[in-house]
Amino acid sequence: MASYIALRDRRLAGGVPARAGLSIINTSASTPLSSAFSQIRGAANHAGGVHTMFILCHGYAGRNARGAMSMDAGGEGLQLGAEGVLHSNVARWTAIAGKVSNIVVYSCAAGNTEPGNEGTTSDGLYLMGALAIHTNAVVYAADRIQWYRRYNNLANGRYDFGEWEGTLRQFPPDGGPPTVVAGPPVEFADVMAGGAP
Repeated sequence: MASYIALRDRRLAGGVPARAGLSIINTSASTPLSSAFSQIRGAANHAGGVHTMFILCHGYAGRNARGAMSMDAGGEGLQLGAEGVLHSNVARWTAIAGKVSNIVVYSCAAGNTEPGNEGTTSDGLYLMGALAIHTNAVVYAADRIQWYRRYNNLANGRYDFGEWEGTLRQFPPDGGPPTVVAGPPVEFADVMAGGAP
């Protein structure tokens, strides 16, 4: 199993060029997540499983809802497809349970939980943990706004996410506590450069 998926929302400016072993699935504000799930299952069945799926989208970040202020915070979900990935609908991801081994979330403050936001709809640690449980995959997400560059040079891929901002955590599918890690098993840049295992 050495296949990869780029699950990209078109509201994230840029694009993903074709690469060997990489399935590209695009969503937009009008794409139901059920359509993405169907494509993920199809790619996984064709490849005998997916090593890593990269989620490339905006996160609902930049504010602390409870504190009613703008800041480098988030945890409220992912702007992915028509429904987004929210606390209220994360259980829908059981539709791809067991199809993907790792999910790497390149999205702003997806794994952020500000003090006082525990157990609220701004609890990104809970949301990313729930995503891991429902997909039966190891999820990787950071707690700060992520910056990226996009290039028109398709030879090297359009997105350059650079170093992770903030703290990157690994969320296990068994519901255990997340752990701080230096990086995921495969970075999107590795796949784009042709150096992924």
